[in-house]
Amino acid sequence: MITDYRKKHIFGVAELLQKYGKERNLPEEKCNELYTLGLLHDIGYAFLDEKDYAKHNIVGGQALQNQGYKFWQEVYYHGIANSPYQSEYLVLLNLADMHIDSEGNYVTLNGRLEELSKRNNVKIKDLDSFPIVQELKSKGFN
Repeated sequence: MITDYRKKHIFGVAELLQKYGKERNLPEEKCNELYTLGLLHDIGYAFLDEKDYAKHNIVGGQALQNQGYKFWQEVYYHGIANSPYQSEYLVLLNLADMHIDSEGNYVTLNGRLEELSKRNNVKIKDLDSFPIVQELKSKGFN
């Protein structure tokens, strides 16, 4: 289900992705592609019950692949560290996804981990050990 909080997060990710594109002086068309990718990155939640949310990227990516969406692999592999598929858009998506909280606000990586910790009743140190978090931190993102 796409909750109001999820919608705020989705729009925040879309706006941050578009901003990343503009900062890289990408053509307007590419910036618009990034914005659309942000809007679609969590579409898998619409098809799942809460107990299956961990698969939202795979379900969303498969649904978008079936529709012929050009960037379905970015959706499918987002949140997966060292995935077999890599692209500039996937790196930007992972970065944006981990810097936008459930209210749609920009936060630090540690701020996002704190929010996820509280929301999911998981210790920060456990979240910090996730491969995607370690990957982003190893690239100097905080």
